[in-house]
Amino acid sequence: MKTFKEKLNLILYPFLWIYRKGQYRQYSKKDPKELAEILHRKYFKKDIDWKNPRDFNEKIRWLQFYTNTDEWSRLADKYVVREYVREKGYGDILVKLYGKWDKARDIDFDSLPNSFILKTNHGSGEIIAVKDKRKVDLEKIRRKMQKYLDTPFGIITAEPHYLKIKPCIIAEELLVQDGGISSSLIDYKFFCFHGKPVACGVFYDRDMKTHRNGMTPYDMEWNKHEEWRNKNLTSPFKDIPCPVTFEQMKQACYDLASQFPFVRMDFYEVNGHLYFGEFTFTPAALSGGSFTQDRMTEWGKLLKL
Repeated sequence: MKTFKEKLNLILYPFLWIYRKGQYRQYSKKDPKELAEILHRKYFKKDIDWKNPRDFNEKIRWLQFYTNTDEWSRLADKYVVREYVREKGYGDILVKLYGKWDKARDIDFDSLPNSFILKTNHGSGEIIAVKDKRKVDLEKIRRKMQKYLDTPFGIITAEPHYLKIKPCIIAEELLVQDGGISSSLIDYKFFCFHGKPVACGVFYDRDMKTHRNGMTPYDMEWNKHEEWRNKNLTSPFKDIPCPVTFEQMKQACYDLASQFPFVRMDFYEVNGHLYFGEFTFTPAALSGGSFTQDRMTEWGKLLKL
C-alpha cells in the first residue's frame, strides 16, 4: 500500500514536471551547457569535470560543447541518415520508405498501404504504428503528428544537435516481430567506440504509451551480463537468442560508425533480415539510462577525446 507521501508525489508529479520543463526550456534558450550541468547534477549528484572528463556521460557532454557536432545533427536525422547508410553500401538494410512530408496536413494516406508507421525525423518515440488504416481516425493521427512535428526535441534535455534538424514526417514499412519472444519489435542497440562495438543492449516488450521496456545486455560474443544493467530497472531479464544477423550487425557498426568517438547504432531483425534503425550520439539523453555507473566508468576509458 502506498504511503501518504507516495500518493502526494503521484498527484503533484505532473505539475512539478510542467514547472521543471518550463525551467529547463528557459535554461536551454540562454545556455544549453548550463542546462547540461544542471541535469548532470540531478542525475549523478556531482558536477561535470569539463577540464578532465572521465566517465562516459562526462565525455559525451564534453564532445557536445567542445567539438563540431554537425555530423551528429545530420545522422540523428531519421530521414537524412538514409542517404548516408546508402552511400556506405548498406541500402539493403534500410526500412522501406513510403513517403515524406513537411506538414501533417500533406500526409497522403491514400498512397499508403493499410499498415505503416509514421514518425518524425527529429525526435525520439514520436511514433504512430498503424496496423490497418481503415480502422483508425486519420484526422486524429494527423493532428497528433503535427503536434510531434512542432515540438522542439532536445531543448529540455540539453541535446542542442537535435535542434539543427529540419523537422519532417516520414512513413515507413511497419515491421512486425516474428515469434513470441517479445510483445514488440526487438531493438538491438550497439554501443560503438571509435567504430568498435563493445556491448549490445537488447530492448524488448516495449509499451508504446509509457515507453517502458525490458532490457538485457550482451557482449560481442553474445554472453549475457546482468551485472551491467542499471539496478533501477525493474523489468525481468529475458534470455534473447542471438540474432541470425548478429555478425552482419557488428560489421555494419565497423563500417558505419568508424569516424565517431562514440555512437550507438540500432538495428532490427525480422524473418532473418537485418534492418537499420538509427544513430544516437547521446543515449538516454545522458541520464545514465539502462546501464550501471561502473559501466559508464569503463566506457569512459574507451572513449578517447
